[in-house]
Amino acid sequence: MNTLYKFTILIPFLFICNSSILFSCQAKSQLPSEESSADVSKQEIKGVVLPEDIQIIPISGKASECHPGYDIDKSYDGKFTEGTDESHYHSSWSNTTFPVTLEYFFKGDTEINYFIYYTRSGNGNFGEVEVYTSTDSGRKNYTLQGTYDFKMKNDPSKIVFKKGVKATGIKFVVKSGLGNFVSCDEMHFFQKNTDKTLESKLLGVFKDITCSELKPDATDKDINKLPSNYFVRIAEALKNNSYDEWEKEFRIRKYNAYSDINEWAEKLMTKHYSSLDNLTGIAVEKDDEIIVLVGDTYGREVSLQCVGEEKTNFWEANEYVQTAASGDVYYLEPGINKIKIRNKGQLFVMYNCDLTSNPKPIKIHIPLGSGTVSGFFDLKEHKTDAKYAELLSKATDKYFGVRGDKIIFYFHRDKLREFVKDEILSAIGLWDNIIGWEQELMGIEDVRPAQVNNHLFAISPEGAYMWASDYRIAFVYTYLQNILLYDNVMSAKDNAWGPAHEIGHIHQLAIDWPSSTESSNNLFSNFILYKLGKYCSRGTELNLPKADDNRTTDTNGNITSMTLSEAHCVLNRAWCNFGSNYQGENTELHMRMNWQLWNYYHRCGHKPDFWQKLFKLMREHRTSSINPGDKQLLFARMACEAAQEDLTEFFEMWGFFVPVNTQIDQYGSYQYIVTDDMIKETRQAMAKYPKKAKPFYYLEDRKAGDEGLDTTPPNVGYYTQFQTLKPITKDIDGHINGREVSITNGDEAVAFELREKDANGKLLYFSTFTKFEIPLSVSLTYAKLYAVQADGKRILLAG
Repeated sequence: MNTLYKFTILIPFLFICNSSILFSCQAKSQLPSEESSADVSKQEIKGVVLPEDIQIIPISGKASECHPGYDIDKSYDGKFTEGTDESHYHSSWSNTTFPVTLEYFFKGDTEINYFIYYTRSGNGNFGEVEVYTSTDSGRKNYTLQGTYDFKMKNDPSKIVFKKGVKATGIKFVVKSGLGNFVSCDEMHFFQKNTDKTLESKLLGVFKDITCSELKPDATDKDINKLPSNYFVRIAEALKNNSYDEWEKEFRIRKYNAYSDINEWAEKLMTKHYSSLDNLTGIAVEKDDEIIVLVGDTYGREVSLQCVGEEKTNFWEANEYVQTAASGDVYYLEPGINKIKIRNKGQLFVMYNCDLTSNPKPIKIHIPLGSGTVSGFFDLKEHKTDAKYAELLSKATDKYFGVRGDKIIFYFHRDKLREFVKDEILSAIGLWDNIIGWEQELMGIEDVRPAQVNNHLFAISPEGAYMWASDYRIAFVYTYLQNILLYDNVMSAKDNAWGPAHEIGHIHQLAIDWPSSTESSNNLFSNFILYKLGKYCSRGTELNLPKADDNRTTDTNGNITSMTLSEAHCVLNRAWCNFGSNYQGENTELHMRMNWQLWNYYHRCGHKPDFWQKLFKLMREHRTSSINPGDKQLLFARMACEAAQEDLTEFFEMWGFFVPVNTQIDQYGSYQYIVTDDMIKETRQAMAKYPKKAKPFYYLEDRKAGDEGLDTTPPNVGYYTQFQTLKPITKDIDGHINGREVSITNGDEAVAFELREKDANGKLLYFSTFTKFEIPLSVSLTYAKLYAVQADGKRILLAG
């Protein structure tokens, strides 16, 4: 199932300073030997006094509009929105008029170097915005400082002015916002502190400002001259080799850059991958004070994000706990940063930029006493099951991270110990492969991993079942055994199908439109079953031998599902009206269309890069129309372009050319319109391809005896018949007795059709069985029975 909702994400209060910091001096007497270095360090962090960058608070403000009770003053009152708290600015709930202007006024005698815009993580997150400053007392003349796109993201945004400004006013002209609103939790303005005193003293002892190595000539006397016991302890631990190697591994690290998830979600037409790629393995508690020592950032923006838990009752009446999508963000400066943690969680380093700019790794030291090391497992770094077992056994936090090439498991530590205590390589390899196979179909090999390298982030909520949304995929923690152990995954068809379906929701946007959202992602699910090699594909049969079995209805008589022969031939249904078995669509039948395209072009070898080309074409020719019918017909045209064939008959069979004007309710309400003129225009565009596609709308890839078969397998139309397109050589005998049809020697045909008058006449009915029943609603007055050859030739049998 697919989820389209936003979580409330806690936004940070920032305690940040640059690399120049003053400390209160403390005596350096030895503390009791039974105290651990971590305990000592945590106590001494409180004694580290840092002159923060100075926050400049506006004296007043003005907004072009606001919802009553949510005026601009709420955005500089120092109160962050948490839970049901409503301390934030919000534009009119009923009629936001863009652009929305927010102005903040200052005394003008203090320089401002940068500002931080804190979102409230929901409707109103800034998109495009212009920032102006004024220096005159009347605030009549504003100068444009820059035009930015905050991408409506949930995270804070920091903008540094090229030159400090003694501003009397700063104006934000917001041109777009999430949900067509504008909101701001807090807008903070800062003057940088430029004191370098402490940094120079630390560099007299340490090789660099990360304080992770001593200078070779650093003496005990030099160490004891340091202006804080906290840094003395770090230096002593390094000098005496008493810095625990396990802690050191996670406290001192070089962090690689990852791509911008907002940019690539838009470019590749996906949901957002996670930006939580850089695990630290360090857990913190609410109100902890920590020191973060940051090396050269090469001018890049880097921050910490503290991700904890959230409670939700979205799926069930009872609340349950799950890992939040994101959390408090703390911007980091090169040098020494002191941060007060607002909420419990684990720390992640946020280092995201354009990978083509060749970003260098950034060294960060989160030293002794700053949080608690719990650790994580990284496939490239730690490599073996034995190392995984060791790290998991040492872990102390509720959650433990496992980073593969394409996926990160962030699961309950105790469940990992219960289900996969000693091995993880097969699990992480399996899910890296599954994601890789889905990416393979998307045709993104030209950009991944050179330009986009983010992971999918899998969590283990304590309720619901499994789902997908922006930033996360989720598998309820009681089910982890079935998706982590390879043998368990392979023991049941749905153990791979379900997760592949959810991951498919992340990847489907290019080929999806309302009426297809719970089926277009199943292209990926069926492909994963194929790649795993054990189970056959899934989905409703194209037809059934008995006419009464071709549809199902609910207690009110509404059709909930049907076969293709029923939908097209008997009822002349449009694609979006094939019946409803979940979220307003016939998912089990719809999924067969995309899978036929894959089988014919990929498995049969007629165009092995068909889907890669189609995904790329849909990204290149995307439509902004809110009418799902427009994208439906665009898909048909682009499929022809990818195949270089006229697929008119194929999409006609699947109901694409039936006029419709109806409301579709699938994760929202949409007016679904396909007109005669739209159909005519699309047919004309498709007719330009001189090669006419074969009748592979009769293709079926399941047969009797297949593992996992959950349908009635047909007698003809198996995919191998479409590989070499052999002619029919046998003398086929066909009889119509009342409404019973019997075929003998028909195994070389791919289907049997009833057509009106001749082979080019109206299709009245079809079947892929050698014995079948014709529905009562089908007129037999002028009906003729044909065998269909794989190349499209029709051979008259009876009538």
